[in-house]
Amino acid sequence: YPQAPLKAKRKRASPAQLSVLNHIFSQTYFPSTELRIELGKQLGMSPRAVQIWFQNKRQSLRTRERQQ
Repeated sequence: YPQAPLKAKRKRASPAQLSVLNHIFSQTYFPSTELRIELGKQLGMSPRAVQIWFQNKRQSLRTRERQQ
């Protein structure tokens, strides 16, 4: 059987990365493409990973607001 390419394991953001991401999130919920690229370079993440982090953060904020 040909080996199917293994999917990379999901990487959690480190405490240092979370600190920066949360700081930016407090300033804007929707970072520009340029800001996502810059954050990616600064934090060692892909711009897509930064985008997904912001999507998840916005969704968790909405969920918490609905529960209150």
